[in-house]
This record gives sequence, C-alpha cells and structure tokens, in this order.
Amino acid sequence: MEEPIERTSRETQHIAAEFLSQPAARSHAIQFYEDEAFLVDSAYQFIGAGLRAGDQVLAIATRAHLRAINARLSESGIDVDDANARGQLLALDAQQMLSQLMASESSPDRVRFREQVARTFNALYAAPHRQDAAAHSHEGVVRLRVYGEMVDLLTQTGNMPAAILLEQLWDEVCQHHAFALLCPCDLARFQHAGDADRFADFCKLHTHVLPAERFATCGDRVERLREVTRLQQSARALEQEVRQRIELEGMLRTALRAHSRMQDEFLAAVKREREARARADASVAFKEVFLGVLGHDLRNPLNTILTTTRLMLMRGELEPESHKRLGRVVASGERMHRMIEQILDATRLRLTAGIVVQLGEAADIVPLVSEVVSDTRAAHPSVSLELVAPVPCIARFDPQRMEQVVANLIENAFAHGDPAYSVRVSAVLRDGTVCVSVHNYGAPIDAEAQSLLFEPFKRGGRPQGRSSGLGLGLYISQNVVRAHGGNIAVDSSERTGTRFEIRLPLP
Repeated sequence: MEEPIERTSRETQHIAAEFLSQPAARSHAIQFYEDEAFLVDSAYQFIGAGLRAGDQVLAIATRAHLRAINARLSESGIDVDDANARGQLLALDAQQMLSQLMASESSPDRVRFREQVARTFNALYAAPHRQDAAAHSHEGVVRLRVYGEMVDLLTQTGNMPAAILLEQLWDEVCQHHAFALLCPCDLARFQHAGDADRFADFCKLHTHVLPAERFATCGDRVERLREVTRLQQSARALEQEVRQRIELEGMLRTALRAHSRMQDEFLAAVKREREARARADASVAFKEVFLGVLGHDLRNPLNTILTTTRLMLMRGELEPESHKRLGRVVASGERMHRMIEQILDATRLRLTAGIVVQLGEAADIVPLVSEVVSDTRAAHPSVSLELVAPVPCIARFDPQRMEQVVANLIENAFAHGDPAYSVRVSAVLRDGTVCVSVHNYGAPIDAEAQSLLFEPFKRGGRPQGRSSGLGLGLYISQNVVRAHGGNIAVDSSERTGTRFEIRLPLP
C-alpha cells in the first residue's frame, strides 16, 4: 500500500502563486520540486484555482498524487465528484497513459500522442460543464488547464531524450489549442555539475520556469534575496570545484601518461635485459663448449708427447744430461695433463647436471689414500709427507674420482704450505662418517677468502706459493665429493695451520 504524501503549509507562500492562479492561455510551464509534498501543493493551487474560476482541468498524474490532490481539493470546499460528473475535471493515470503512448521502451510515438490528445480534448469539449459555462462566458469559450506528470516519469527513469520529445509534442498541441500546461520535474535529475547545459536546454522548452521549494516558498522579499545570494555562493563554489576537478583530472591524465611511458620503458628495459642475458648465456655456453672441445683436442697430442718421452726415458736413449731435461718435459706435460683434465671436468659440470661418479661396493678407502701418498712421495722426494690411518675406513666411492680429489688436496698443501713443515694426511672415522683430511702449516687463509675457495677460476685470495694451476681443483673436488653424498670443508688459522677435510657417509 502506498504511503500517504505529507502536506506542507507553504502553499500560500509560493512565489508563483499568481501564475498558478491565472496562467496565460497559451503557456507551457515547468515546476521543479525537491519534495513530493511541494509538488502536490503546486498541483493543488493550479487545479483548484482553475476549478474555482470555472475552467476545465485535465489532470494526468500518478494515482498517489491524484488521491493527495483530490483530498486537498475536498478540504478546500470543492466537490470533486461533482466536477468529475460534469466534466469540469478529468483525471487520468499518468503511468497508464504513458505506456499507451510509447512506441518502444525508449521513445513516445507521435501519432499515438496526437490521437490520444485528440480523444481526450474531444471528451472535454463535449462535457456538460463546457456547454453550460460557454453559454454564460463573455468570450463564448471556456479556458482549459492541463497538469501532466508523464515527462517527470520519463526523467525519473533517466530517459531524457524521450522527455524532451514529449515536451515538444505538447508544444505542437499548443499551436492548435489554447490551454495552460503545467509539468512537474524532480530537480534531483539535474544534480551533477555536468548537467548544467542539459538543464538549460530543458528550461528553454518552456515559457515559464518555476523554481523548487527552497526558493519558491520564501516568505518575503528579504528572505528571497538572502536565498538568491546563497544560491549564487553555492554556484560560485560549485564552479570553483568543477575547475579544480578539471585541473586534477588533467594532472591525473598527465600522471597516467607518464606512468604508461615509464611502464613501456620498464618493459623495454626488461626485454633488453632478457636479450642481454640470453646473449650472455649463449656466450657462456659457447665458451664452455669451446673449452671442452679445446681440452679434448689438446689431450690427444699431449698423450702422444708424454708416451714418447716416457719411452725415451725408460729406454735410456739419451745422454744423462739430456735425460734430466727430458724428465722436466715429462713433469711439465703431466701438469698440463692435469690442467686439461680439470678443464674437461669443469666443462662437464657446467654443461651437465654435475660430475658423474660410479660408486662401487663398500670398501676401505685407506689403501687408496696410502697409494696416493706413496706416488706423491716418489714425485716429490724432498717434501715430508705423513700418513695417519689407524683403522679401516669403509665407504662407497669411485676410486678414480676419489684419488683425483685426494691428490689435488695434497698438491695444494705442497704448493701453498711451508716446506719446513710436514704435510699430514689422515683417514679416520668420526661422528659416523669417514674423514679424510690434509693438513699443512703456512700462511693462513682469511675467513672472507675461504668463501671463494671453491669457486671456479678463483683462489680466494690465497697466497700463490708454488701453484701453477687454473683454480679449478677445489671446485672440481667439491663437486666430486658432493656426488658421493659427502662434503668438503676448510679450516685455517696461523696457529693451527690449514686443514681440508672430506667427509663421506658410512655405507
């Protein structure tokens, strides 16, 4: 059930009271409102004044508004039923009439409108009231007032084009019929700053524009001037706000363009970085492949040189002095052979998942360590080398790879240790692991440099000593030990010396 419309007591103060009482014969007025009670008051004054003056009235309104208007008319002493019976007042449902006029959901049909208006006006012209009133009228005609809410219904749904078209159709009717038309419109339909031009165009469709209640119901001239001043201030503030908003929108668009440029530049930089990385990766891959191919190709002629020189040494084909020189050639060739093997191992590490080891059955690692120590003693008779291996140390390991690691650690101890002290090699069981360590005295390795020891082609700031390697030995050794499931660590200080320790898991 619809809520009753509350009444306002300001109808007597309406600024357009004179127009509502005696509108021009050919006038098309728009009454703006903010509250429905004011709309009902304006409609009551317009319709009530017409009924009292003997005019015929056509009221096209919603059912709720018609009930409220009729109640006001009855309270003012007008017999609404009698006016309806005599044809002085004709009330129609605005929603129902609008649905009959619409050719589609978006626009009224011109032909339907003309036909509906013609039928309605003919019914008014044939009404008994018109015939009686015309006989006593000085001009022989009865004036007609039309109050219509169909335009307001269209604006409430946001269909402003249809509302404008309907106003234009009413103007066309005014060209052939002399009547006063009053159409209400909710001012809230033009509450945004961007509605100013549309509001001005809408007002131009009417001969009279009646303000909403905030101004229309001002009691006296002083109050109206005060309200005009307030409206001017509000308008100026709104204009300033619009200008500021336009400036902010401009700044925002500029910022968005700058952000878009920065984003494009960032994406371009990312693309360049990816391309550079791809080129770098391709370059590194090429270098790795090149090193592998080079090492492989150098190994064959070097093996031939070593085999030949070793045979010459074994057969004693040279003089004793030349024999000694040939021994140095063999030693240098063996060092070169170790370098080439390190290059090949490093290349395998970088191009594949890592060094491949072949773990055999569990065995004692002590004989392998002892053999490496013996071979080293034979190659370096002037260096003191000790072996400590009190008990068997059983583990699973690749003999060839583990021999390579132990030999490399001993060679490093000779190269970087103090020759005045012995190099000690030990193989023991500790904390559930097999520990193989190589210990020497000499210049210590500082803590910062220790983090670089196992990097390829780096020595971690270690003293050069007598080393002539490539800086790949520890890098390869670490990967070999890891492939066994173990680890390799270093501890170095001036007091205790330097110790490299390999730890392998027990089988």
